[in-house]
Amino acid sequence: MDNSLPVIRNKTINSVFKVMGEMADAIFSWVGSINKDLTRDQDISDLYEKMKECVNPKGGEIKARYNTISLGNLYLNLSDVGKIAFLKLLEEKFSADRFEIDEKIGDYIREVNENGKRKYEFELMTVLESPRLRILKQFISLPDGLKFIVDMRADVIRLNKNQLFFSLEKDLRSILSYWFDIGLLDLHQITWDSPASLLEKLILYEAVHAISSWDDLRDRLDSDRRCFSFFHYKMSREPLIFVEVALIDEMATSIQMLLDSQVPAKDPKNAKVAIFYSISNTQRGLSGISLGNFLIKRVVNKLSEEFQNIKIYATLSPIPGFIRWVVNTLPHRLELLDDLKITVSIDEIMSYVNAKQYADLSQDIKNLFLKLCAYYLVRAKNSDKALDPVAHFHLSNGAIIKQLNWMADISEKGLSSSMGIMVNYHYELSKIDDNYENYVINKEINCSKEVLSLLKR
Repeated sequence: MDNSLPVIRNKTINSVFKVMGEMADAIFSWVGSINKDLTRDQDISDLYEKMKECVNPKGGEIKARYNTISLGNLYLNLSDVGKIAFLKLLEEKFSADRFEIDEKIGDYIREVNENGKRKYEFELMTVLESPRLRILKQFISLPDGLKFIVDMRADVIRLNKNQLFFSLEKDLRSILSYWFDIGLLDLHQITWDSPASLLEKLILYEAVHAISSWDDLRDRLDSDRRCFSFFHYKMSREPLIFVEVALIDEMATSIQMLLDSQVPAKDPKNAKVAIFYSISNTQRGLSGISLGNFLIKRVVNKLSEEFQNIKIYATLSPIPGFIRWVVNTLPHRLELLDDLKITVSIDEIMSYVNAKQYADLSQDIKNLFLKLCAYYLVRAKNSDKALDPVAHFHLSNGAIIKQLNWMADISEKGLSSSMGIMVNYHYELSKIDDNYENYVINKEINCSKEVLSLLKR
């Protein structure tokens, strides 16, 4: 399965900007003459001229399309060094003209007639749009052009050292925020009967609990399991984000038990609980563009329509930042131990963390770490938001912190990040909006009495 990523990327690259006949020959002739690292001055000069032609095309729509295709093909053939040079050229040479902006602002301020003000307002909007943005928008109309822009932003995020591409990243994000509006996304259930190429991508993109084999995937798509994903009509072969759901009898407290292939599938019509146990974003280029918030709510609505017997919607979620917080923050916040009435020394706490024999700890020490974990989730904040990124995601969707589960993930990843502790976030349908408002507006973290009781032990 590890070899799938290069294959999928190559298929995507090979499908982007395919052209026929003489136009294809001309494109690849130009691309082939340029060094993939863009280290020659002449290469930069030629590229600059080609970009200018995209901004102000001469020769009609066909020529403009030709220019855009040639730029796209060139970019796909560049090394990282070449991509940095390409992106830097877009960043530095194709920004909005500040002189024109100042001029239009002055015209608008000086104009006293209302119709005149409207005229200058639209003229100002025109000059505020950078030539760079016009180039980027041209890619969207091409086959797989939207995927090209998504992948370009992924490159920008990866290569953007010291905010080298600040304006370019903002323009890319602006385009993608528009194109990935929730109204343009379709929710589809993925089943074992879905195309093999799509199932392969589930294995490839699963980011929370790795899918070990095709048999493992089949189990996750069994009759008492559901998998849903958002798709975009211009990227119809790419799942954008997907969620895996287990339909079970009671609140899940162990991911290993939940994914145990030896446990037979049950009739989902008898299930009482829907557990969201994995949410995976597949496109790095869509980082920061909210998709997951809508996905959870749409899936809850879909499941509630299909299964009236399900009364509880919750997650079994990792706590990725807990051990990092214990190791990096707690030694510098020793007053927290007093506030939590913890009498164990910081050195002893660290010795338990470093020993990594978590299953053998006494009940008192387990309770100590559950208390620390409850504090981390409920009290540790970053600018009025939950410090833990997974907690912030679910709280901002209207969930509450329901319960903590000891040794819920005994994988190496689970033990190293949170001592195996996992958390259930509960989506109570009648209170989602109130919980959302309480967290987002009132800056309060919602949790159950059980979690609060951990802080008071």
